[in-house]
Amino acid sequence: MKKIHLTTKRLQLFPLDIQHKDAYYSLVSNNKERLRESFPITVLNTNTLAKTRIYLKNLQENWLQDKGGKLGIWLNTTLIGMVMIKNIDWNIPKCELAYFVGEEFSRKGYATESIEAVVNYCFNDLSFLKVFVRVIATNTASLALAKKCGFIQEGYLKEEYRTGNKQLVDLVYFGIFPKNN
Repeated sequence: MKKIHLTTKRLQLFPLDIQHKDAYYSLVSNNKERLRESFPITVLNTNTLAKTRIYLKNLQENWLQDKGGKLGIWLNTTLIGMVMIKNIDWNIPKCELAYFVGEEFSRKGYATESIEAVVNYCFNDLSFLKVFVRVIATNTASLALAKKCGFIQEGYLKEEYRTGNKQLVDLVYFGIFPKNN
């Protein structure tokens, strides 16, 4: 994928790579318990600095191969969260977003600002026709965030996702489409 650097009113978003390993390791470590349910692969692959470096290197390679990756959300020089572009289907074309901000940065509008910027990038720069998110049905904050960002509920799937806590949970699917459709 082409080089990306998004700027919002307060934030910078750009691909995470190995030079960000310390900041990413710290962010995930400080939020491990709240991320374990929805982001088990991230938690597993960032439990040491060495594993974090390898994980970010692999994500960087995925980005270069048009498979998506993680954009760090930066407030000045502090990594406060990430938005992941994943499950890209160039035939449709569409993608899935996954996102989180650190607990100390929650409820300040950073996630909303970031998601809106990435959705605009997906439609305007990548020419996607759909962007979707999957949210654990009991995650009320993320359900509200998806709706706030303009996503429309498309489905509710029973026992669709195994969390990092090994529970089988329901997912709510949301989609958003370019404004001109």
